[in-house]
Amino acid sequence: MPRNEDYKSDSEVHDIMEKFVERLPGPFKGFEVDCMQFVMTCKKTNLKTPIKLHAVGYPNEVFVGHPYIVEIFQDTWVTLTPKQKNLLMFHVMCILPDGAFDPASKYYGKKVPPQIVMYHLEFAASGGIPNWRENDKAAMDPMEADPDDMALAVAAAAPQEVEGEDPIPADEPSGKHPVTAADVAEMGKDEAAA
Repeated sequence: MPRNEDYKSDSEVHDIMEKFVERLPGPFKGFEVDCMQFVMTCKKTNLKTPIKLHAVGYPNEVFVGHPYIVEIFQDTWVTLTPKQKNLLMFHVMCILPDGAFDPASKYYGKKVPPQIVMYHLEFAASGGIPNWRENDKAAMDPMEADPDDMALAVAAAAPQEVEGEDPIPADEPSGKHPVTAADVAEMGKDEAAA
């Protein structure tokens, strides 16, 4: 893929994130907007979403100086209403786990796989509209969400943490294994015996 030479730094998204952190400190405790780099990609579109969150891993993070880059696709972004922009920014902010900005945390620079807490937050912030991406006119602007309602949503959705337990579950083996020729031969013997 050729390198895109047409980009610029963006402050609009930074400002939206700052407003969310100020307005809703409960869901975004420990969120540090200044630890993110924002870039507006011009003359390139992304039909799925106008915003993409990139986790910058080691060693690239050393040179970039930020664990995350938020890429905004200008051609799509400029067509959005302020409410659509807020809904998308809220969604992007929910992807980051607690400890995402703490270099001592094992979640530093990580993204959370979709989980129930994230969906509860988005559901509460959009005014109870589960498909807010397709039905953004019916959804509420998350910037207008009641901070008390959001605090309740965080408390209700948060799993009961057990001391020492990992809040982001690791992929565990399912116990399944590929079927081998020996397994098929054994199954044939069991069926013949029955």
